[in-house]
Amino acid sequence: MIEQIQEAFPYIAKNGCLSSLNNKHTFVFEDNSQNRGLIVTDKDKFHLHIENNTNDYFHFLQNDDCVMKNVKGGQCDYVVFNNSELHFVDAKIAKGNFKNHRQTAYKQIANTFKYYSEEITVPNSYLLYGLVCFPSKKRIIQPSASTKRKEFKAKYHIDLREGNYILFE
Repeated sequence: MIEQIQEAFPYIAKNGCLSSLNNKHTFVFEDNSQNRGLIVTDKDKFHLHIENNTNDYFHFLQNDDCVMKNVKGGQCDYVVFNNSELHFVDAKIAKGNFKNHRQTAYKQIANTFKYYSEEITVPNSYLLYGLVCFPSKKRIIQPSASTKRKEFKAKYHIDLREGNYILFE
């Protein structure tokens, strides 16, 4: 998958959009002033925790203002993936109505999925996730039985979740 991504978006390496990591724990802070996610330590404030319990690399791709710079319809902030999972992550760090933020995130995740699907072929064996990341303590919330999440699963084959934690096992 990494080869497909690099071929479809050849500018990501030189623009600093892609990080390949094999850390056990990686923490991401969404910096609004730079409009990008920064890799930080667990001592810093962070919005996303990625735990990698494999010996393989995973990849952190800054999507917003990097890959999908001029795409209409909105986009999620990051795409995080390894050799079996693909996570479309939208960090909602602004205060306000969670329902409105959630609906916006769903649209951005769907638009990002459609964009990537036109550029690369995601193997059928991959597990696809959409993560709406609200500031909180470490948690992952399994999808509820909401109609919107069921529709999303049926239409895009993506499991929607809320939280700020990704686990690669």
